[in-house]
Amino acid sequence: MIAALLLMVQAQNPCQPCHLQIVASYAKTAMARTSAKDTSILRSAEPFFEPITKTTFRITPTLELQFSKPDAFEGTRQLDWVIGSGRVGHSLLFTQGNRLFQSPLSYYTEAAKWQLSPGFQRRPQLDLTRVVEPSCLNCHTSSFNPATLALEPGISCERCHGHSPQHIATAGKVAALNPKKLPAHERDSVCAQCHLTGSARVAKFRPSGDTYQPGKKLSDYSAIFVGGQAEVSSTIGVTSHYENLALSRCKIASSDKLTCTTCHDPHSEPENASAYFNGKCQSCHQDKPCSTEPKGDCIHCHMPKGAGRGVDHSSYTNHSIPRRVNEAKPAISSALTSFWSNSANSRDLGLAYAVTGKANEAKPLLEAASKTNPRDIQVLSQLAQIHDREGREDLARPLYESILKLEPANATACTNLAVILVKAGSTNEAILLWRLALKANPAQTGVRMNLAQALFRQGNRAAAAAEIEQALKYDPDQPAARRLLQQLKP
Repeated sequence: MIAALLLMVQAQNPCQPCHLQIVASYAKTAMARTSAKDTSILRSAEPFFEPITKTTFRITPTLELQFSKPDAFEGTRQLDWVIGSGRVGHSLLFTQGNRLFQSPLSYYTEAAKWQLSPGFQRRPQLDLTRVVEPSCLNCHTSSFNPATLALEPGISCERCHGHSPQHIATAGKVAALNPKKLPAHERDSVCAQCHLTGSARVAKFRPSGDTYQPGKKLSDYSAIFVGGQAEVSSTIGVTSHYENLALSRCKIASSDKLTCTTCHDPHSEPENASAYFNGKCQSCHQDKPCSTEPKGDCIHCHMPKGAGRGVDHSSYTNHSIPRRVNEAKPAISSALTSFWSNSANSRDLGLAYAVTGKANEAKPLLEAASKTNPRDIQVLSQLAQIHDREGREDLARPLYESILKLEPANATACTNLAVILVKAGSTNEAILLWRLALKANPAQTGVRMNLAQALFRQGNRAAAAAEIEQALKYDPDQPAARRLLQQLKP
């Protein structure tokens, strides 16, 4: 598999002619292998019963996911894309309609078995409707085209070195971006773009619509907040390595001198990881050798692996580098604070509180931000949803209407405004909005159910039944939808 992937990367990589050795070694890294079209790297699975969803699954040798529940449903999904390098495991994606969806099953490397994917344990029914948004793929692919569903697998050189057409055209006479030569914040942003999530990550309002590129400050594009947690978890966040490193004594003492690439070579991975990283520790701590056993094994004690938060059957390295194995973690503030000082404003903080479910803290900040910039769709959407949940549809409705003037196909505004309109007796308008929302994501079972009921009330029983049948194609494990279909059929 590695040899085949290496040949593919070399064939497609414009950097390869001049940087053969680097391209060859990078192709073996987890970053280069974080997504792939080649599903043959996974093994099939004999039929097994999954107790949470009460579903029987089978993974065929051609990576077809087969699922069934007695007297309810059976079906298949062809698994098209592999997400994850395999160090922890592999998640799978399938295409249906005009969207990509995450498979409810993932393969866990350490446990060597198939189980429900992270987060799928929260539902008692089989979930086949989890849409994979472009933002989710940003750190697993080099590019993703939502219109064609085309992925460029792996993380390319340009994700760290920037787009370099002149460098390639001039055979290196025009220098490519070298992150090591950037100021500290810009340098660290290259790694943080994928390895720092915090408690909330909010896209800043940028009228130009431009997105982060290597060489820029990530804080100009994303506001990242930490804290806001009721208690300290003993598990390790999948993308919390950068945040944890910032809390370590090593980072605090060395400040900007210590960065991710101090210890990690982004172009290769060591064959003997323990010896390699222990050597990195000892290069700074040679005058204070550790007295504990096993001597010289710094990583064993000071960067122990822990369970992954939200990811069963996995473990991740603790980058907070505790001095002692059972050292208490630093206290986490109950309030959200910006990870980068002076990089976030009240608008960003309001959005962060909203996405973490703290409506009382979010509302006054979002109300002020909506008056300052009435074209900020993120602010309008979160504020409208807060009013909606509070039962203040009189306040939510004009906000949804404002969003649709700015972005006529905004799925959230279409869906929620339609509910308000149908209550007000504007059923035809609601139906149009629900249909528009379903064009963006045809797998929204709740929207299909609402649409079907509205059509039925208008006397269009056949159209209502067709919507439920379509819903069950995407989401077969819906007893309420099956019951409604039985009522609708003559």
